Amino acid sequence: MDVTGRLPRSAGDERRDEILAAAVDVFGESGFAGARIDEVARRVGLRRPGVLYHFPDKATLYLAALENVVEDITARIEGLDLEADQPLEAIADTWIDFVIERANAARLLLREMIDEGSVSIGPVRSSVLRLMSVIEEAITQELGPEAAKSLDATEFALMLASTSLVWVASRNAVEGAFGIDTLSDAAVARHRRTLRALTRQLLAASLLPESGTHTD
Repeated sequence: MDVTGRLPRSAGDERRDEILAAAVDVFGESGFAGARIDEVARRVGLRRPGVLYHFPDKATLYLAALENVVEDITARIEGLDLEADQPLEAIADTWIDFVIERANAARLLLREMIDEGSVSIGPVRSSVLRLMSVIEEAITQELGPEAAKSLDATEFALMLASTSLVWVASRNAVEGAFGIDTLSDAAVARHRRTLRALTRQLLAASLLPESGTHTD
């Protein structure tokens, strides 16, 4: 047991983490259908049975990889000080840092949103619900309990995802077609400003009175 009171990680736990990291890359690059367990094994210096010892089939490995990605972003956002000024902009910044550091994780999330729908399954759904709960807390902190009812956490999360996931996932295509590196320092700084501005606009829009249907 270490100074934090946690049990030390075993070699098996560390190997499992290595497999998951490689699986996130492979699934992000190739999608579920195109990914191969043999390729995951190759990247961590194992043979196929070594991966199957920890994850009995590709579907199980995929769900574990997806949960790993959602848990990572959830833990990062849970670690923020939501009582500081502009907590939703802090979440936006944290999200950008995440997709830059883990571009293949971003690609995996984008593929998942388009194709698979596994976010509704078991532990992955639990992680997503925790993430939504933290975002709801940030919205309440920023707007106050009553006004917070006008801004849905899912709406904010989808704004972040729809803006950034394509931006990261399409890097090679955009660079090839237009010569723009979407992950260059300058492009990231512009995107960060854009996402902050969109966050402010979403907040402002949520405070506007709802327009009813006008009849003569």
